Amino acid sequence: MSRAVAGDDGLERVACAASDALARPVAIVLPSLGAPVVWPAGSIPEAVLGEVVQYAVATAAGAPGGAPAAVAHAVPIRIGSDVVGVVVAVQGNGAEAVAGAAGDDGPWLEAAAAAAAVTRLMNDGRRGEQEDARRALLRTLVSGAVPDPLAIVAEGRRLGVDLGAGAIAVCARAPAEAECKLPAELAEDGDALVAELERGRVLGLMPLAGEHPQRAAGALAERLGAAGFEAAVSAPRRDASLVREAVREAMLMAELACAPEAALPGQEETYRLLIGVLLRDPEELELLRSRTITSLLAYDAEHDTELLVTLGTFLAHHGSTTETAEVMGLHRHTVGYRLSRVHEVSGLSPYESDGRERLSLGLKAAQILAAAERL
Repeated sequence: MSRAVAGDDGLERVACAASDALARPVAIVLPSLGAPVVWPAGSIPEAVLGEVVQYAVATAAGAPGGAPAAVAHAVPIRIGSDVVGVVVAVQGNGAEAVAGAAGDDGPWLEAAAAAAAVTRLMNDGRRGEQEDARRALLRTLVSGAVPDPLAIVAEGRRLGVDLGAGAIAVCARAPAEAECKLPAELAEDGDALVAELERGRVLGLMPLAGEHPQRAAGALAERLGAAGFEAAVSAPRRDASLVREAVREAMLMAELACAPEAALPGQEETYRLLIGVLLRDPEELELLRSRTITSLLAYDAEHDTELLVTLGTFLAHHGSTTETAEVMGLHRHTVGYRLSRVHEVSGLSPYESDGRERLSLGLKAAQILAAAERL
């Protein structure tokens, strides 16, 4: 029986060995591994097999009830104290079992159950190894080290995805206090490389070598959004050496999507451009921040004021003093006074197009730099 486990046929060879020894049909049902395995194939009527599957599912859930009438003998498949399925011997024609018919079935079925448990563990091990390998590759791309593109492509191909033509990154982050879980079918998606890096943070790579990669990346983001995550998609990077940039962009965009101060909707492309500046030259983005809003940050900290919050609300409402006052619960004149102070402190007028544009870029630069620090 143990040799049967080691073979390519796995559970089928286990069922065959038990059935030959008992001279009756045997079914092995492990709900987590999919369809039941029956030997001889087709020897158990569909209706009876359906009852056996229901019995196995109930047994694994801890509420077994009675075995179906056509089952001559049933043995649970255990891993430790957990029941994960059943092995059953069935009457040859699917009829009801005759009293005492089990005979010597017990030892053979117990051996088959033990072998099936080993098969389940081996399958879990292979799946776990694949998950660990995907997670390790994605974490390499997240890390500060610059990975060797050839090594990344080789590891990607080993895991079933071709990153040689580049990729689109999809990052998803659970909002604060939200309990989000990566759907199992996404983790096993053969078209993309997806893994949960840590609790509440998922990263995926959609190879550009596949069909309609941008559409597929958008669909992946939508499915993660349906699971409760805030998901973001990077621009395509058409070279394996740039995949890490795609990962960084998607992670920053997802982080910004969870930040209430970042007015991301409708401003995505501006944020992407500034993230590109950060990836090329962080000092340039820091310089933009310092020349626009750093003085406002210092003023708010020193005087316990809310000039930056007022400015951000004003910009988010298209320069409307009235809407800003309504949203913040302030008098319109109070908003006007604060915006005048913004002009005095920063030297940039939020009422003039040039000043408003520079202040807006400075705020976005500050938000991106803060998001990068959090990451």
